[in-house]
Amino acid sequence: MDELVGQVKGGKEATVYLMRRGDELLAAKVYADLESRSFRNDARYWSGVHIADKRVKRAMRRRSRTGRAAQHGIWVMREYINLWRLHEAGVRVPRPAIGPSAKECAEAGSVVLMEFIGAGDQPAPRLSDVKLDEAEARSALEQSVEILLALARMGLVHGDFSTYNLLWHEEQVVLIDVPQVIDVRSAQREAEELLVRDVESLQTSFRRHRVELPAEELLSQALTLLRARTTGGQDD
Repeated sequence: MDELVGQVKGGKEATVYLMRRGDELLAAKVYADLESRSFRNDARYWSGVHIADKRVKRAMRRRSRTGRAAQHGIWVMREYINLWRLHEAGVRVPRPAIGPSAKECAEAGSVVLMEFIGAGDQPAPRLSDVKLDEAEARSALEQSVEILLALARMGLVHGDFSTYNLLWHEEQVVLIDVPQVIDVRSAQREAEELLVRDVESLQTSFRRHRVELPAEELLSQALTLLRARTTGGQDD
């Protein structure tokens, strides 16, 4: 990096900074220190994650410092893996700036470096923070539904899908915050439970924009696509 431009967003679990590399602007998501991280302790987010080392697995279960450090590394790696997987599938997410090799991503430490979504040095707002007219709101909802269904076709569920994790940039919706994405082929029950929650969250958060989501219809369609991945669907 050539320059730290400034802080984009602060939070308990991570802070996002705007960085400059030559003429390119990048977002650096820096995860907080081990003592203040929660690592999304909901067990559903960790279903299907294989931990080969029994000592590490035990440390994670006990939430010792060693276990939390292991969770930290896995969480960062999951975000890189999911960003690459979605980007290469054509889903609108920030393009990761490191990888796609596992070695490169592992060397990133606590930082997830990715494309900066914004105009100039101003970050794109979340859909939860903007005021849209009727046409924009309907377009944003349609795009959001398309993204949710695209994930379902891949056998994936975001796990926290709402306007808080959807950016609005140049009249396009961009999905962010993906380390917790879960694969139905590893944990079907948990994936389906999270999908129900995602559809409900999307419906609730879009009511602020005065557009109604046909939640039951969307859930039925998404579940059909998701379950198809467990019955011989082709790989991505």
